[in-house]
Amino acid sequence: MLSTQLTIAKNLLLNSALSPKAKLTLLKRLYAYKKHSTGRTVIFDISHVCNGRCYFCQTGFANRNNTPCKSQSGKQFVEVDFFHKILKHLKEQNFLNDGTQLHLFNWFEPLLHPEFASIIKTATQENCLIGLSTNANVLPKLPSDFDASRVVLLIFSMCGFSQQSYDKIHQFDFEHIKHNVERIVKDFRNHGCVGEMYISFHLYQFNLHELQAAYEWAKQLHINICPTFAYINDGPRLLQFFKKELSMDYLQEVSNSLFMGMYTKIFHPTTSCSLMNNITIEMDGQCDLCCGLDEKIGNVFDMTPEKLARIHYESPTCKECMALGIPCLERGVHCNMQQLANAFHQ
Repeated sequence: MLSTQLTIAKNLLLNSALSPKAKLTLLKRLYAYKKHSTGRTVIFDISHVCNGRCYFCQTGFANRNNTPCKSQSGKQFVEVDFFHKILKHLKEQNFLNDGTQLHLFNWFEPLLHPEFASIIKTATQENCLIGLSTNANVLPKLPSDFDASRVVLLIFSMCGFSQQSYDKIHQFDFEHIKHNVERIVKDFRNHGCVGEMYISFHLYQFNLHELQAAYEWAKQLHINICPTFAYINDGPRLLQFFKKELSMDYLQEVSNSLFMGMYTKIFHPTTSCSLMNNITIEMDGQCDLCCGLDEKIGNVFDMTPEKLARIHYESPTCKECMALGIPCLERGVHCNMQQLANAFHQ
């Protein structure tokens, strides 16, 4: 990954439009994305709305059933001042420091935030290492002085590389998505982002033949691609799957589209979970048990690392999740082309 970032930085440094001060800033921040050394990620949903209709996602499934998720406050987006206040608290409690990434996404779409640029500016002023993920259906409004140099991670979530695949999952216009990805990559690079960008390509039974075309397109954009086996991205239903409690209709969709059977080889009971190191915050300041479950555990301003660790240690949900082996999922969803070929050969 570092060679890619060095190439990007070299091209930007050779750009005469950059002032000496801007070039110095670029050099200082080139290695920022390598600092993620705490083993912890702060997950902060700045939005409480998503426009996707992904069948196997908790949010998308609710959208399909015309029951969109609602926050406790009834608001859809975090206010900039409140966001800043939470960042200050996270730094005071040592949840957030120089080696911690701040991911401004979880269940919802961050680029829908009407003050997206102000949110990024606030996080940048607090020297945060910013991570973003988007379905790329909307373009954010970026002012001319937008600073993307602290964005160390930008993920494009894609459900395939054809209109047919998008009709099945996201239900967006595929050409519109391609155009937006190209535009976002260009805009963020032009505004100083030298962080990692990649496509999280969700592998379904119906889109495997589209992966090569996606690789070629990503290469043209000078971004990476990470094939990821799609799974039940819905905490309660994922638990139901492994407990054999899913409805037959939902299970039929799983059988027709996903590769959940491949996970039976890697799931085993465990006594640890890397997600316990993270704090997951909704836009109204409520904390979730983890990024995979929206079980509420209290307000962020009442939370300390010690209290969060105690909650995880005592939680019946965490104990059940580890007994079922679900933390193994994190090690199993990502693959490369060779692993993909080996899996189907077996």
